[in-house]
Amino acid sequence: MRILHTSDWHLGRSLMLLKRQNELAAFLDWLLQTIEEREIEALIVAGDVFDNTTPGTTIQELYYRFLGQASKTCCRNIVIVAGNHDSPTLLDAPAQVLKAINVHVVGTPGKSPEDEVIVLKNPAGEPRALVCAVPYLRDRDIRKVVPGETVEDKARALREGIMQHYADVCATAEQLRQQLGDLPLIA
Repeated sequence: MRILHTSDWHLGRSLMLLKRQNELAAFLDWLLQTIEEREIEALIVAGDVFDNTTPGTTIQELYYRFLGQASKTCCRNIVIVAGNHDSPTLLDAPAQVLKAINVHVVGTPGKSPEDEVIVLKNPAGEPRALVCAVPYLRDRDIRKVVPGETVEDKARALREGIMQHYADVCATAEQLRQQLGDLPLIA
């Protein structure tokens, strides 16, 4: 399975007040062409799809048009994972609709670790790899506020919570891996 891993698109970013929509559109066209030329079967976008949490409609249109076009190529698996610049809810909102075209979006941590383990399949529907799609973990996703906590207590709880989250997702992926065979695990 040919996998293309990318990140930090920062769609919507401007440079010294100059809009970069033409550059961004050219990048997405190039990426689509690369997917087709290299016969990429899975695309992973690991964070910072957008440059801010409220991208304009033109930028969102570029993003969705790209996903629609990419889904019609040999790339049958697209995994989008939220980064610290992304709005988790903006990415998650169309997740169920995007699943219909094999675009898997993880904007917020799942209710269970299974929600963050994606099975990549070949055109015949056979499992070929597993992805641990852990989004950017915010403080509110990891720990509960405890009155009277010190800064050190907060930092320790956050660190331990992040470590536990990754451990849970990886353990879930390993269990699934044992069930499906010795598949590559992408984390």
